[in-house]
Order: sequence, then C-alpha cells, then structure tokens
Amino acid sequence: MIIQPQLELNRTTKLQIFFAGKPKPGSIKIIHLEKNDDYDLDPRQIEQQLASDGTNFYYDIEFTAGRLGKATLPVIEAVIDGKTYKTAETSVDVVQKQSVDSNSVKLVLSTDKTAYQMNDTISLFLHDYSRFSQRARFTPADLVKNGAPEALFAVIDEGNVDYKVGIVGFKRYIDSNFNAFNFSWNVNDIGRYMENLNNSTYIKTEIFSMKLVAKKSGKFKIGSSRFNYKVYPYSEAFKEESLSEKDLLRTNNRMDVKSNLIEFLVK
Repeated sequence: MIIQPQLELNRTTKLQIFFAGKPKPGSIKIIHLEKNDDYDLDPRQIEQQLASDGTNFYYDIEFTAGRLGKATLPVIEAVIDGKTYKTAETSVDVVQKQSVDSNSVKLVLSTDKTAYQMNDTISLFLHDYSRFSQRARFTPADLVKNGAPEALFAVIDEGNVDYKVGIVGFKRYIDSNFNAFNFSWNVNDIGRYMENLNNSTYIKTEIFSMKLVAKKSGKFKIGSSRFNYKVYPYSEAFKEESLSEKDLLRTNNRMDVKSNLIEFLVK
C-alpha cells in the first residue's frame, strides 16, 4: 500500500494498493483497524478495477483527510497463487498545514557491496525518497542553460544517459572503466514502496539500476546525481497552481536535490 505519510486536513491524495499477482476471485478482504473510519474500499470494486503496470496489479483510490491526527488505513488481505497476503499497517498523519522543505525529497546512490573481486557483477542503483505522492523530476537549471533538455519527455527524446541518471560524465566514466549491461531506467515509476530513511517515512522509487563488471582493479568513485524536483502536496495542487495568475507551476515547491557520491573497491 502506497500513500504519502502526511496530508493536510481536507485535502486529497492518491492511495495505491499493489498486488504481486492477480488475486483469487472473491478472496480480497478489507480489515478495518479504526472504528468509524470512512475509507470507501469495496473488495468487489477492487477486484473488478485492478490494473497492471506490467509487473504488479494495482488499484488506485483517492484518500481525503477528514480529521486531524493519525489516520490508520484498513489492511487489505488477498489470496494469490494459494497464499494469503496482507498489506502492512499504514497510517497518514493529518495536519493543519503541510510544509515542503529540503527533506521532502532525497536521492540515494548505492551499490550492493563496497568491495568486489575482479569479474564480480556490481549492482548500481539510484532511488528517490519522496514525502509526497506527486512529484516531477527535471534537469537542473544550470545544465538547461547550457543546452540540456529540462523535462522528462525531452530527456526521453534526447536519449543522453547522463541526463537520465543526473550525473554529468557518467557514460564516459562507465565506458572507460566497466563493461555495463542490464541498464534499466524506471521512467514509469514502477515498483514504488514505503521505506524509512533517517527515521522518517518516504515513498521510495527506483530511478535507474544497472549491472557492471570492472575492466581493471582499483578504487572507483561515481559522482553525485542532481535533479530539480517539483512536488505537489495534494491532488488538487496542480489545478490550483495552473489557474493561478502567478507562475506557480514553475516556481512553487521546487527544490534542487543532490545524492551522495559512491565509492567502491575492486580487488
């Protein structure tokens, strides 16, 4: 179950329920953990309206924050391939006023290990961690001024790997030092899930992953990934900003986000 961890009172956000496979007909159950909750979840409707992203089945519903405090969501149970699964207990912190700050989105670059032997496969990942369900990712302004494509659709058309991963010189460095295969750019945000980072709850999304084999031994360092993010704190925000006389779509709730750099050893 995916939902942003905090929401402003009387605002709406998307709640997504994911299933690893197609549930057995009639097996979906809604287990309410709060008395008098008003979440409109119908197991028959979920079953009938399941969609697929090519990896998982999912169901989307709009969640409206109706009262202040901690809102505990129902647990969803389903039978898939003969085994019973339940969603984790999930809650939303409903507040009077939301804030967007430098911790709203984080970027984390990682490898599966810190040291490898020659001919080992190195797994490299970049994830973003967002406190908001709706966010958009752009190329930083300084690169755009020098001719880089700004929006995601322009990056797709241009095709430069450096802009896909947010690291200038990335492809040149990888080609010089590694044999690369299985590069996966998650342009459609498939496989999002909830995770804690630095004692805060985020929605975690893979941006890219790839497999590498080093051409030589030594210590390697991959620089920080950089993107500009635009977040929408609730579902109505895009419409409100687009109707505003100010250029809020381009200026409101935007931030530059930079990942860690990563170092690893090949012996």
